[in-house]
Amino acid sequence: MSQSDIIAPILSYEDINKLAEDFLREHNRNEILPVDIEAIAEFDLGLNIFPFPNLQETFDIEGFISGDLEVIYVDEFIYYQRPTRYRFTLAHEIGHYVFHSDLIASFHPQSVADWGKFILAIDGETYDWLEWQAYSFAAAVLVPRVSLKQNFHNELELLQPKIDFIRSKGLSAESSKDYIVNAIATKLIGIYDVSAGVLNKRISKEIEKGYLLLE
Repeated sequence: MSQSDIIAPILSYEDINKLAEDFLREHNRNEILPVDIEAIAEFDLGLNIFPFPNLQETFDIEGFISGDLEVIYVDEFIYYQRPTRYRFTLAHEIGHYVFHSDLIASFHPQSVADWGKFILAIDGETYDWLEWQAYSFAAAVLVPRVSLKQNFHNELELLQPKIDFIRSKGLSAESSKDYIVNAIATKLIGIYDVSAGVLNKRISKEIEKGYLLLE
């Protein structure tokens, strides 16, 4: 397979959010938080989940999906010791399953070494595009827009006295935004069962796109 054979689907951020919403609705997972991504993988999609010893240390990847699209392999340490990272890794690989199944099936990697060859066969821009799509899907599935909008609004109201105080002290608009996003992301960890970093990026992107408002 040459680089010219590897073409990423064209998907916008909004396309991915819409597909994530449809995906959750299709699998009846859009009402209860945190989203049970493990149940989606195993029971809805019929995928096996296998802890792979030293995957990240040896191959510098946290997870991958088998060439026959039947198994998601996850670094063993992440599988047992980092539950929020494990959940995000599953959602990320499901993103590849949803968007890139044809591409994976055509290459049909038989081992993690084959995955390394596949990655090397892709030009950097295409690889980054594939990974961005899977990452964005994972974030949209684990932190659905509808619930995030409500949770964000509720936390923003509770935070308003502190926001008014720090602004009265002359904190810049950008610093004020960073404070708000970080504070709310920290508050919402328990609801979504993802890391503060994932929530921070998700909230920031939704603000950038105009779906969340700071006022």
